[in-house]
Amino acid sequence: MIEFDAVDRPLEVPDGVVAVLPEVLVPMYWWRGVPFERAEPVSMTPLERFALELALTTGRADPEEFFEITNLPGPTLLPVATRRLVAARALAPADGGYVPLSPDAERAARTQTVYERRLSSLDVVLLPLSGDLLALDPRSSRLREVERLRPRSVGSAPVSPRLAGTRLADHLSARLRDGTLAGAPDDLTGVAQLPAESPPIGPDGWCPVYRCRGELRRDGDRYRPAVTLPGEGKRDPVTVELPGAHGLAGRWLALVDAFGDPATRARAWDRLLGWHERTAPRAERTGPGRWSCWLSPTAARRLADRGRNLALPLGMAIRGEDAVVEVAIDLRGADPTATEMIRTDELLTAAAQPGADPAPVPRTRAMRERAWRLGFPGLVYALREAEDFGYA
Repeated sequence: MIEFDAVDRPLEVPDGVVAVLPEVLVPMYWWRGVPFERAEPVSMTPLERFALELALTTGRADPEEFFEITNLPGPTLLPVATRRLVAARALAPADGGYVPLSPDAERAARTQTVYERRLSSLDVVLLPLSGDLLALDPRSSRLREVERLRPRSVGSAPVSPRLAGTRLADHLSARLRDGTLAGAPDDLTGVAQLPAESPPIGPDGWCPVYRCRGELRRDGDRYRPAVTLPGEGKRDPVTVELPGAHGLAGRWLALVDAFGDPATRARAWDRLLGWHERTAPRAERTGPGRWSCWLSPTAARRLADRGRNLALPLGMAIRGEDAVVEVAIDLRGADPTATEMIRTDELLTAAAQPGADPAPVPRTRAMRERAWRLGFPGLVYALREAEDFGYA
């Protein structure tokens, strides 16, 4: 069940960040330096182009015919000319010659490019709860720093029976075929590791869980989760971005989405106002982690009496099973009375800023009392100055 708590002030949100999660519990595996095969495009040499054209034109590149056309030693040079084409699966050896393989032979001829298979290492992160599987650049993944941090798990989460005990190489190969390995480069062709040499995933059926701080960062038209693992002693915290972890982002955003349900919003509003009215205010979402709510006069007076500055956003912590997200609620007036109360706090808050001129604030007792309630003693003294020193 989702719970709600009022916070004194919403957390400051850095540029590019749309939501802050002071606490998240993240089941997570990671592996550094997982070997993959990549098909790197390389321009074909004139000899390779000739060998491929010969095979496509005649149906077969033969050493004798190669010699007749070029007057070059076919048995010696043709294997050299076709080596990369064979590795790229554009040609295949057949009875001492080479035959074209579709569609790679036609693609190579069209692009004048051969795809050379090379080994490459990527870091891999698996989030079993949300199902996200990510391939990260080892130069920027920061998993090396995470391992130096030696984070301690705070518990364990179950791994699905379908996944538990599966070899990492098998799972990566399946996800690569399905196109669900987030962050995989377009030229990635396979896992360069035998399943028997690959570690099992959750052999005991459990995944370690880490307590982190979370952020949702804007990433084009989607959101990129980031988790910060706390440091211990002299070790600084380490932040790891998880591009492509859309399942995790969806779980976090679902907590904020819950505020859109009137019944849930009524519970949250009761918590914020400290009453049990079960009445949901009109609300409009203005950002991933931000809402506007329209106050009735009763609700505005209730917040004002509790010392809330109606000119500032309310902070609300939404606590789910595995995450706490803070959202900001901008207050609007549902009628002229509530609107005037908000404008009063806006006027006093502006006049209380360092160097501000208090002249626009009416010199009334109600204004002084409200300024004092909002914690602006300097403004109160300024508003009383004409009375206190009027004899001068």
